[in-house]
Amino acid sequence: MPIINVAMGPMEENKKKELIQNLTDTAVKTTGITKEHFTVLIQEMALTNIGVGGNTLKEIMANK
Repeated sequence: MPIINVAMGPMEENKKKELIQNLTDTAVKTTGITKEHFTVLIQEMALTNIGVGGNTLKEIMANK
């Protein structure tokens, strides 16, 4: 059973559903494995728990 693991900031439920569908469809096209075999895990992290270039993602987004 292939597992697709995504770690990211918070996302709306409808966008998560879209992401799961798109990742699964792409994996099926690439591997030829049927979609029923794929599991997609989304790990949502607070924006203060993600750092890029020495700043939290919350800080980066606030400065845009």
